[in-house]
Amino acid sequence: MKVAICDYKEPLNRDLEIEKNIFKKFLGEDTEISLYVHEGDDEAFKRAIQDVDGILTSYLEFPKEIIESNPNLKGISIEATGYNFVDADAAQKQNTAVTVIGEYCTQEVADHSIALMLAVARKLKHYDQEIEKKHIYDYNSTSGMIRLEGSTFGILGLGKIGKAVARRAQGFGMNVIAYSPTCPEKTAEALNVKLVSKEELFETSDVISVHMRLTDQNINMLNKEAFNMMKKKPIIVNVSRGAMIDENALLEALDTGKIFGAGLDVLVEETNENTLKSPFVGREDVVLTPHMAFYSDFALYECQRIAAENLCYVLRGESDKVFRMVNDVDITNF
Repeated sequence: MKVAICDYKEPLNRDLEIEKNIFKKFLGEDTEISLYVHEGDDEAFKRAIQDVDGILTSYLEFPKEIIESNPNLKGISIEATGYNFVDADAAQKQNTAVTVIGEYCTQEVADHSIALMLAVARKLKHYDQEIEKKHIYDYNSTSGMIRLEGSTFGILGLGKIGKAVARRAQGFGMNVIAYSPTCPEKTAEALNVKLVSKEELFETSDVISVHMRLTDQNINMLNKEAFNMMKKKPIIVNVSRGAMIDENALLEALDTGKIFGAGLDVLVEETNENTLKSPFVGREDVVLTPHMAFYSDFALYECQRIAAENLCYVLRGESDKVFRMVNDVDITNF
């Protein structure tokens, strides 16, 4: 059995012995485990995976061309809940299972969403820079902050994380509304959350927090048209996917005062080189974190464990034990 751990350099900066030990335990001590660090050369990528049975990754793109380069590939296991960067249909056609982690970091992401909101709402970045860099100790060096209690918190996507965020926002005395086309009315009512159209959410929210899974239908959901609807100059929080926001439109909305500020854990480009050149870097009205909303020691371990076990179960043909398979592949004969 051959397994490859493939990713960009940054995501591989973790204790890979966790995954390796799981592969050895479930697949046997003679399992061959290779490591591939992707630096942009797709041909090298194809060579690295040409004869492996399974692949473990966090962020690498798997378009049709890459998947079809190994027609005997049995499974791709993703150390994340999203899979928009993998062509699951192409994998389906050649009987390659694609698995993800259904849940491992709800609490951490919900906490981080609120932390970003508070950091922006209380202008912590401004005060920190005033004290640390300018040596100014003055509460009156800025203005415009609102009282969160009684304000409206709008959630885009009332899934597991959206629900957890709703409960936390309500703890601050905020009125919570949500746009979530797949959420049943009774579920929202039980949470004391009012379901609204996205237009109403844009128009009436003081905070807008993004928690939707990225699809072809909601790419750039927060675009120039959406920002123009925002009458209350809200705080924007995004812990979902960078492509949910049109970043040029967001910059314009910040520059023209259409929004109060933004807390962003995700961007469209998230490599170290590209992110540090982002126009969002250095702005007092933007708080950036490096796609780490999921992170705690416990959550990281669970992420690694579940993803590694998912791949093992695929390679052993044990479909009933896979945490979540996103395509419909019969693995019983693997």
